[in-house]
Formats: sequence, C-alpha cells, structure tokens
Amino acid sequence: MSVESALKLLGVSDGASFDEILRAKNSIVATCKDDQETIAQVEAAYDMLLMRSLTQRRAGKVVSSNIRYADVKPVSGPGIGPVPQWMQTTIKNTPVSVETPSTGELGLQAGVYGALMVLTYVNGTSMPSVAPYAGADVPGLILATSFGASLYFMTKKNVKLGKATIITIGGLVAGAVVGSAVENWLQVDIVPFLSLHSPAAVVSEFILFSQFLISLYLR
Repeated sequence: MSVESALKLLGVSDGASFDEILRAKNSIVATCKDDQETIAQVEAAYDMLLMRSLTQRRAGKVVSSNIRYADVKPVSGPGIGPVPQWMQTTIKNTPVSVETPSTGELGLQAGVYGALMVLTYVNGTSMPSVAPYAGADVPGLILATSFGASLYFMTKKNVKLGKATIITIGGLVAGAVVGSAVENWLQVDIVPFLSLHSPAAVVSEFILFSQFLISLYLR
C-alpha cells in the first residue's frame, strides 16, 4: 500500500495530525465492524501513516506540530498549571549558589539561631505532657523570628528579597518535612526524648536548623 492510497482510504490530507488520522481510523472501523478485510486495510493504512511520520521525525525532517508522540510531553501554556506564571519566572531566573561564609557571619548566625533553638527546647520541655500543643504559639513566634532573621542575613549578602524569600520558604519546608518524619518516629508526646514532649518543638528545631544552613551557605 502506498502513502497516497493510505491517505485516500482514511480520507485525510497529507498534513493531517495524529488526532485527525486516529479519528478517521476509528470512524471507519466503527462503520465497518463486520467487514474484517476493510478493517485490516484501515489498520494497515493507519500504521503506514504513523510510521512515516515517525521516520520523518527521526530523520530530522519537519513534521506537523500537531502530531503527538508518546515520548513528548505536552507543554502547558502561560499561566496554566498549579504554579503561577510569575513564580515560574522568578524560580527560573533565580539560580542558587553555595558560598563559604566568613568567620564573623558564622559566629553571628550561629549565635542567633542557637539562641532560638535553645528557646524552642526550653519551651518544649516546659509544656505539660497532658497538653502538648498548649504552647504551640510560642514555637510559631520563634519560627517567625527565624524567618525574618533568614531574610535579613540573606539580603545583607546582596540577595534580592524575592529570591531570599523563595530560598527561605524552601528551607522552611525542607526542615518541616524532615522534622515531621523524625517526630513521627520518636513520638515525643508519648515517650519524651531528651525531656522534649512537644511535637511542635521537635519540628521547630529542625526548621530552625535548616533556616540556619540555608541563610548561611546559600545566596
């Protein structure tokens, strides 16, 4: 069977897209359910056109942009998808680099975050075990302070505020994920660990540590 015969049999043009060829094949097959010979010819024509397009693609020839292949994922248009377009652009244009901090920066940030971690620990050990979430607002205040401190330290290194915010949020999420996993394993509200019996305090400690690392090494 020639290409011309296949096009004529399916009733499509030479530049037909994959969807058009598929619809034509399905339409003919649906109307010729009892004619196995015709169905076989239609299937052969469909396979020929599909293989021709694939061969052209492999050879680097230009084929219709409407033809879809299994190994090519569709690209969403601007503003489509769970991530807003402005955020996609911001993330794309904000490469993150790692730098070695100076001794002064290390000492200052270690002091700030160390103090916040000590406060979190004290708060976590002082909460009554019967109400482990009673003082959850205190870790929240400490985390807000660490978030602001991270932004301050990063912008001090000439990192733009938008980029610093994205990096800080990333560190917060990473710390929360790791902290939650560790807390689920320890279950300090049932069996205290190092006198800590507040799940919120355990998660907060990991968030603070991640904030310390990202604000110290990333820019």
